[in-house]
Amino acid sequence: MKKIKLLSWLLLVPYLVNAQSKLEGTIKDAISGMPIPGAIVFIPDLRSGIAADSNGYYKLEKLPSRSLLIQIKSVGYQTITQTTDLSKIKTLDFKLQIAVLEKSEVVVTGSAFTTDHARTSLSVEPLEKMQLQTIGATNITDAIAQIPGVSGISTGGGISKPVIRGLGYNRIVTVNEGLRQEGQQWGDEHGLEIDQFSADRIEVLKGPASLLYGSDALGGVINILEPIPASLGTIKAEINSQYSTNNRMYVNSGMIEGNQQGFVWRLRGTVKDASAFNTPTETVYNSAFKEQNGNLMFGLNKKWGYNHIHLSSYQATFGLIEGERDELTNQFVNVEGDVVAESNLQTRSLDLPFQKVDHFKISSVGSYFIGKGNLRAIFGWQQNDRREFEESKTEPGLFFRLNTISSDLKFYFPQINKWDLVTGLSALNQFNQNLGEEYLIPAFTLNEFGGFFSAKKEWEKWTFNTGLRYDYRQVDGEELDGIFKAFTTNFDAISGSIGTTYEASEKLHYKLNIGRGFRSPNISELSANGVHEGTFRYEIGDPNLKPETSLQIDAAAGYESKKIGGEISVFYNNINNFIYYRNLSSELVDVDGTLYPVFNYVQGNSVLYGAELSFDWHILDPLHFENKLSYVKAKNESINQSLPFIPPFHLNSELSYLIKGKSNNILRNTLFKLISDYYADQNEIDVFETSTKGALVFGAGISSEIKLPFTVLSMFIVGNNLLNEKYYNHLSRLKSAQIYSMGRNFTVGISLPLSIKK
Repeated sequence: MKKIKLLSWLLLVPYLVNAQSKLEGTIKDAISGMPIPGAIVFIPDLRSGIAADSNGYYKLEKLPSRSLLIQIKSVGYQTITQTTDLSKIKTLDFKLQIAVLEKSEVVVTGSAFTTDHARTSLSVEPLEKMQLQTIGATNITDAIAQIPGVSGISTGGGISKPVIRGLGYNRIVTVNEGLRQEGQQWGDEHGLEIDQFSADRIEVLKGPASLLYGSDALGGVINILEPIPASLGTIKAEINSQYSTNNRMYVNSGMIEGNQQGFVWRLRGTVKDASAFNTPTETVYNSAFKEQNGNLMFGLNKKWGYNHIHLSSYQATFGLIEGERDELTNQFVNVEGDVVAESNLQTRSLDLPFQKVDHFKISSVGSYFIGKGNLRAIFGWQQNDRREFEESKTEPGLFFRLNTISSDLKFYFPQINKWDLVTGLSALNQFNQNLGEEYLIPAFTLNEFGGFFSAKKEWEKWTFNTGLRYDYRQVDGEELDGIFKAFTTNFDAISGSIGTTYEASEKLHYKLNIGRGFRSPNISELSANGVHEGTFRYEIGDPNLKPETSLQIDAAAGYESKKIGGEISVFYNNINNFIYYRNLSSELVDVDGTLYPVFNYVQGNSVLYGAELSFDWHILDPLHFENKLSYVKAKNESINQSLPFIPPFHLNSELSYLIKGKSNNILRNTLFKLISDYYADQNEIDVFETSTKGALVFGAGISSEIKLPFTVLSMFIVGNNLLNEKYYNHLSRLKSAQIYSMGRNFTVGISLPLSIKK
């Protein structure tokens, strides 16, 4: 017993050596000198922060006496990020400048080091909570599609998969609350099993991020960040509610959180229910869906760091839209071949076929100060159940159960000659079972591990970063009744990146990054053999596929003055052994009397290149004109053929007018906006695709804050596709069934924050 106590004390020594400190001061407008109430002071490495009071005063206590990165931000102002030695500085005042482009945010995605936007050579775009919740999107992927270079492969209103610069599926890693999200990412009709209301901020990295995340991050990363825990000694709550007219979707989400002596906790529940959606010409049969989400976080925020435990449950039911029609009337028919009555089109209930998805997750996310170093550790377990019901509403035909155990360790060394150094290890184990009576992929086991080293150095105007990584992955597929043959594949790869940034002045900055990424073939590409329900095809995999490797060059330049701001990014991505499916020679196969086109997985050396542009103009102080442009071109050079499912040229423009109002006004921060989305024709397609005509789609919205005696209520109304334009989303899987994108839709929403204990 004495030895155990001694060992426990030795383990606590690294934490106890960190002396306690505090930081206080004021946050004011740099021009007027007026305080900025509600401005946030945030310490990323501690996951703690506080909002300034009505006098702009803040105070953070029980901090470690060491150098830490501090972020100060407020809506409409340029964010300040600076490293502060808390062993020497106890009082610090900040003055914020008005922002044109609000991009000077702390970035935690892609780089091993927390930094600000101008100091990372990677292309990272943030999306804040207010933007996420007021866009009127039906799912989280559609919400982030407003970022230049990001789009979604959609299957109706409820399912959408992210695409970054023309790359999707297993080429994009999604990280939620620190843990890599693992479901069945290879499937077209498989979306992100994440509650969009649990996100406080999303960072999208465009380009290879294999240095930190290994395989599957060849195309980019979507990092969904949780809210800052409640301030010390407080209990807060929040209620969100939304309703959309097109599919009669309602969403209700409630959250309560607290912080008692550094013990932090948060509980959130969200319910989403939608009937079938309407295009400008019809109601789409069997497109209804339901979601239920629950999230619990608890842990400690102390001077030695923090440790948070996350538990989440995602449960959803989606109708699978087959799009079959009556030959005479062109109306939708059900599985029996009968024309569907109008009353059945409008219902919230689902007919066959449909799918049920359950995703359960437990994770531990921690950051621990050890001497002058820092250890960050993430451990997690996930179970993803995916069931497809085709002939019975109670017995699934297809049933996948995927269990994933993962770990990620990073150690940040004390600074050496002004060099920041970090090394890390990660491991992942997966086991997928077939529990249904139909099969598309075999049961399999996947094991992988990797390690990396990264370095960064900052000069007065320059930042230099580099890193190298090694990964190994083994996949073992099981034999099954002549449908699947047993196989074992082994893949290993070296990846890395090197980049630099140069801040020529306060207004102008440049970036350059060269990154090598890789991706191992997924289980479907290696071994699929069957009908992929909901995708109108029969898939055949190839166990001899080679891993993809890419070399991408990114370059960017940004400018910001008092009235005008903008950034242009260009990229060139050369991918060897690019894997995708093709319908070769129009081959068909008969399955139970139905003919399905056969899609084989093939590969060839490919190139993707393009650009994104953001341009903001503050015409007047309250009048703001914002534009976002994205373009990507992709070709399989081995056969001189365009790659499939590449988004068209897209230009998004928004003209907004803000009436701030005084802080004691009942109505304040009222924002009016007009929105247009232009999609060009997409004629550069693979031989089995159909081209898509361009479209111009208009929207509008209004949002405002209403001061109540006890809080401030936020509300918004947004209208999308106001002119009820008939158009096809080129990446919509319903296009082949001649189903247009969603028609006119109005969404109204409110957000009510509550302070229970101050």
